[in-house]
Amino acid sequence: ALPISFTIASYLRLAHLVSSGKKIPLSPNITLVISANEQIAPFSWMKYVVMSEKDYAECSSMILTHELEHLAQRHWIDMVFAQLIIILQWFNPAAWLMRDEIRAVHEFQADAAVLNSGANARQYQLLLIKKAVGISFPALANSLNHSKLKKRITMMLKSKPRKSRRLLALATIPAAIAAVA
Repeated sequence: ALPISFTIASYLRLAHLVSSGKKIPLSPNITLVISANEQIAPFSWMKYVVMSEKDYAECSSMILTHELEHLAQRHWIDMVFAQLIIILQWFNPAAWLMRDEIRAVHEFQADAAVLNSGANARQYQLLLIKKAVGISFPALANSLNHSKLKKRITMMLKSKPRKSRRLLALATIPAAIAAVA
């Protein structure tokens, strides 16, 4: 009953934040909601991106890119399913770990979208650190400050593999098949 109560409370909080903010249509399917509450961390949910007036004034470009990626990937659907599993399997630690890992993957994907958009990596990392300090978010939403920060920054700093390394990896496939045969 406790996970159901928390889920209902999160849903009501999300609905209140969306209904009480100033709405700016970004597209027919996406609405930006600007909240007067400066304590709210930016997040996305269903067709809404919610952020405070302060965040909108200071760094809306990187935040919007991040949150719009969550919406484009429909991460909120994954979070609803993960929450349903938590409700049904509240006693199972694997259910809780699964939800955390899904959230981490979502954050890696959104971070990659921000960096691929041409944003300054150092500025974005500083924004993540700033947002990670003490602001809470609804459990059903994808939030900018959500994932394990050190892991996210490490993933951003990893160099992308060169084409020669990819070709070498592909060359090992026939060798592995021959070894198995």
